[in-house]
Formats: sequence, C-alpha cells, structure tokens
Amino acid sequence: MKIKFTLALVLLMLSNSLAGCLSSAESELEQFPSFRLVDEQGNNQNESMYENASFVAYFSASWCSHCKPVLGSLNDTVPEGQLIVFNIEAREQYSDMNEWKERMESELERELPHPFVHAPPLAQSLEVSKIPTVFFVNSDGMIEYSPSGLTDKEILEDYWNSIS
Repeated sequence: MKIKFTLALVLLMLSNSLAGCLSSAESELEQFPSFRLVDEQGNNQNESMYENASFVAYFSASWCSHCKPVLGSLNDTVPEGQLIVFNIEAREQYSDMNEWKERMESELERELPHPFVHAPPLAQSLEVSKIPTVFFVNSDGMIEYSPSGLTDKEILEDYWNSIS
C-alpha cells in the first residue's frame, strides 16, 4: 500500500511539473525569418519573393555526404521556384555556392534549378543544429514542419503536399 501511495505521489508531482510543457503555445506556428541574401548566380534572394506561395528551405553544408539523398528527393518533389538550398557552414572554404551546386548536380546526375545560398546567420537564427534540416513554409510564411535528418522521400512528399 505504501508503494502505491508513493508511486501515485511521484506521478502527481511529475504531472504538475509538466503542466504548460504541452500547452497550445507549443503548437503555434513560427514565422520564417526575413532574409536578403545572394545566390550562386549573384541573384538576390529574399522572403518577399516567396510571398503567397509555399516553399521549402533546405539547410545543409557542402561537405555533408549523407544529406545528398534528401536534396535529390526534394528536387524530385518541390517545383522550381519553391525550394531554396541554404548553406549553414560559416568557414570560408565551404562558402563557394557555385562549386557546391555543380558538385551536387554531378553527383545526383541531374540539373538542380534551385538557388544555392550561403546563409550561416539565417541558419543560426533558426537554430539549425542538425543537417539536413528542412523547413516546410506555408503560403502565409509560417513554418509548418521542420524535420532534421529525415531522408524518407515519401514523408518529404507528404509534408510538401500538405502545404502546397
């Protein structure tokens, strides 16, 4: 009887300490931050170019070999003009977006019509800590999903289809 009482007391204390952790605020959508950056071709890229349209922000680094399949799946899924490839790596030796794009096109054996953008500060503002991280942004500019390390093409397609 004493064990049951102690267990009930512990569970009660735990449930009180978790109150608010599962609040509705946790489920509120977050706005994708403003950005003004230049892609591998010298074209300006900014959030206003994606107003009223869903888009995908793919965060990775040129040295990430396990990220390549995700980029290939996204290229197959997301239409041109709705996928942006962002580099999180701040070190100068990994900042050449032309080189990264050309290598990915060669390794994936296809053209990638999406902009490649050097964006370490943007990645930091979004607290990207794992790569690849993919932000699925709805037409209101709100982040619907932000999976990290996800490689399953069908799940990526489901996320995209739910916001497009």
